[in-house]
Amino acid sequence: MELGFRRLYWRIALYIGIALAAFVLLGVVSVGLVASSQLANYAATRQSPLGREAAAVLSAEGRPGLENWLRSAAVPRGVIILVLDSESRDILGRQVPREYASFVRQSVVGPAEIPARNYRPVRLAPQLIGPDGEAYAFLVLPNEIKLWGSAATAIGLALVALLVIASVAWLIARAVGRPVAGLQLAVRELARGRIDTRVPDSLAGRRDELGALAADFNSMAAQLQELLEGRERLMAELSHELRSPLARLQAATALAAQRPGAKPAEAARVEQEIRRMDQVIGDLLRYSRLGATGTVSRRLVRIEVLLAELAADEEIEARARGCDIELRTAQDLLVVGDPELLRSAFENILRNAIRYAPGGSRVRVDAVRAGDEVQVTIADRGPGVPVAILSQIFEPYFRAPGTAGGTGGTGLGLAIARRVFEAHGGSVQASLRDGGGLRMDARLPAAASG
Repeated sequence: MELGFRRLYWRIALYIGIALAAFVLLGVVSVGLVASSQLANYAATRQSPLGREAAAVLSAEGRPGLENWLRSAAVPRGVIILVLDSESRDILGRQVPREYASFVRQSVVGPAEIPARNYRPVRLAPQLIGPDGEAYAFLVLPNEIKLWGSAATAIGLALVALLVIASVAWLIARAVGRPVAGLQLAVRELARGRIDTRVPDSLAGRRDELGALAADFNSMAAQLQELLEGRERLMAELSHELRSPLARLQAATALAAQRPGAKPAEAARVEQEIRRMDQVIGDLLRYSRLGATGTVSRRLVRIEVLLAELAADEEIEARARGCDIELRTAQDLLVVGDPELLRSAFENILRNAIRYAPGGSRVRVDAVRAGDEVQVTIADRGPGVPVAILSQIFEPYFRAPGTAGGTGGTGLGLAIARRVFEAHGGSVQASLRDGGGLRMDARLPAAASG
């Protein structure tokens, strides 16, 4: 599908065009103001009687008197007065500014006079004629402005350029940067699992490409939310629907076992399978409920006490599999959350570790305070999993290669644990343990101990 870009393109083009026009306009105005300010004294000096005073002094006192007058003349600020002889040399020996030298030779002093009866070249400076007939050019030059511009002009243009660039950058950032930042924030929130995230109507209602993108994002997020909520409802309803016939089947099996001629081994096998189905349905129902909001109670929980009770309960299963549980916890590990859900999450991880731990090994459970978090680590010496699938073991019904059907789990234990920790503002990660085995690190926001 081809996407148009006219609206946003023309808006940015308009901003750039306005910037160029503003720069040219402000540049001309600033140059004019600077130039008029610096040329004011120059114009006033050219119109002043200084030239006539110099001519009178030259006529009365000759060149020595003109030199003395030139040294003491009250020359306005920003102006320089040069009196040049026929060789374009100043009578005081001062150098003509390099940028004016050629102009002065050609248009102010000029070449040697060529006798002619009816022609005299134009001179751009008054001529002072001495008693001996020697002609001098009375030249007034601006001292603070050059042909290519003054420092003040350059600074003014630079300030104008910075002002225009800053204004256009602000306009483009407002037109493009802020909407993109809003979209980025919404995408991040959606990626964190907040499926009710939407882009504000002020952005989705824009009549340009960014507005269309925001509207498409809202439509996509709404469809995702509908699909996920539908899946959660289906799982919950399916679990409820299966619980009733399962309970009836369990009751019928118990009655059948009491009849004469019933085989205990077969009855025990049927009862075991029923319990397994009940566990699967219970985990499925618990997992679907964790996807809904408002299901987590908030109470103060001591993690070290919770883990001690859990380790004591699971010690029987650990011994049956030939391994031990080693518990090491700090004190006052307080979090705010649902104690039943937190126990269920840690129980799923601990049982998973016991299930894979080899005989004669130890399953370590460590809990410490790490900054503003409580960190619980459960590590075993089992076979571990390949690094490439470490992040996948928390997905529902995912099983590592070589373990399918042989561990007695339902495939939802670690997925439930992750949902529990995320519902409490925490996280859980898996990594390979040094020396072999799997390590689970769960983090929860710590509550204030005071």
